[in-house]
Amino acid sequence: VEQGAEVTVHAQTIGWDAVPLERMVRTGTELPIYVDNGAKTLGQAELWFGAGRGVQHAVVTLIGSGVGAAVITNGAIHRGATSSAGEWGHTGLVFDGRRCRCGSRGCLEAYVGAEAILDRWRQARGGRPVPGDDEESALAALLAAAPTSKVAARVLDETAGYLGAGIANLVNLFNPQRIVLAGWAGHALGAGLLPQIRAAAAERALRHPFSQTTIQLGQLGLDAVALGAATLPVADLLARG
Repeated sequence: VEQGAEVTVHAQTIGWDAVPLERMVRTGTELPIYVDNGAKTLGQAELWFGAGRGVQHAVVTLIGSGVGAAVITNGAIHRGATSSAGEWGHTGLVFDGRRCRCGSRGCLEAYVGAEAILDRWRQARGGRPVPGDDEESALAALLAAAPTSKVAARVLDETAGYLGAGIANLVNLFNPQRIVLAGWAGHALGAGLLPQIRAAAAERALRHPFSQTTIQLGQLGLDAVALGAATLPVADLLARG
């Protein structure tokens, strides 16, 4: 979401290029409109009310169908030149690896986003459909199958390793005090895999910055993105009065 005189949205995974979303939704209202990236609103919610409280340097990750993050530096979300900072899901994990929704190959999202995890499970089952009516129920089925299915257990072990590698990159790049796993899939995976994820990150991160970092689950549940969006007019009031 590029902030400026007119807010525009760039969403490569769905083919949006500088879509004037603010102008499109303004029809019929004179009220102020705030538009932002879901990972950033999630990060602001956790920073104000949840797992990010009390720290100046953190990364709040959003793991759902896709993967994103909010990088918090000196108590504020780092946005970059055009507000695109934090696209953790599209950092390279495997050179020339799995095809990502963005069109590239080997992105972290192509391994640990819920859509990708379920596709890896489907492939590991020899192409047979996975149980569940949607991504949330299918991921729940994968987690439930792991104690009795070697295939499901292997997919989750690999997922913990991929997530640990991605978190190690965050540790080495940003030296945060805290890394928060959030988003509906982040909560589902972290509930059972957090020790494995921490161990995988410890193997790959530089020792000293990793020793200064805690890795924990988000505290605000599945409505955290919306709660963060609700803080946007409040933040604007505090900034401008």
